[in-house]
Amino acid sequence: MAVSGRSGALVKGHRMAAVLTYAVGDIHGSYTKLANLLRHCSDHCGDSDARIVFLGDYVDRGKRSREVVQLLIETQAAAPHRIVCLMGNHEDMLLNAASLQDETMWLDNGGDATLDSYGVSRAADIPAEHLAWFETLPLTMSDDKRFFAHAGIMPGIPLDQQRKGVLLWIREPFLSDQNDHGRYIVHGHTPTQTGIPDLCHNRLNLDTYAWDGNPLFAAVFDDRRVGPLAFITDDGTVSAAPPINAREQELYASGIRARAR
Repeated sequence: MAVSGRSGALVKGHRMAAVLTYAVGDIHGSYTKLANLLRHCSDHCGDSDARIVFLGDYVDRGKRSREVVQLLIETQAAAPHRIVCLMGNHEDMLLNAASLQDETMWLDNGGDATLDSYGVSRAADIPAEHLAWFETLPLTMSDDKRFFAHAGIMPGIPLDQQRKGVLLWIREPFLSDQNDHGRYIVHGHTPTQTGIPDLCHNRLNLDTYAWDGNPLFAAVFDDRRVGPLAFITDDGTVSAAPPINAREQELYASGIRARAR
């Protein structure tokens, strides 16, 4: 993967293409929901070529961060070319706490739940294997139609010139911006008020506050449509995604006509 170091100002992301791509929102220690969602995504894709992109924020707030991280490490090791785990701001805060830069900020944002999960009293005592894995996490991933990042992008700045702090932390002006960003932006970070994905014509927000009782969602993409085909929840519910524009509506309608023949 082509990514910047943690200290780099500008970033480059991993680029890939896949027949089906599943993007998963913020997990925050929700181990059971993650395990269930992975199983449902596997059942959904069947024999299709597929990739899974996790949008970051695996730790903090929820009770089972250690198990979430271990499951992601094992899942990625079993299929390294099919699993992409992006860095979230919570992984970045954890690494800063482990290097004794700013532990207070991390603890104030749910880090205490992660310490409890690992059974340690400080971030530096988290297993070295897990800390090393956090260090490897890329900031972005892109395909021909979409750009995946934890929080979003700064509008008006080329995607290959986005800064790390923006990719991990931005809310406004990104969330309100109605412009085309060159690719469809798939992100998390800002919990939706509805507990379901926020589907817009130029972006998709998959942070549904899963750790606090809402479903954990995966969005399903293919190589024809820019926007998602469907959403899958951790209880196995699969729902069609509305087209994001008129062209996608026509693709959706043509697919229905083809299946009716």
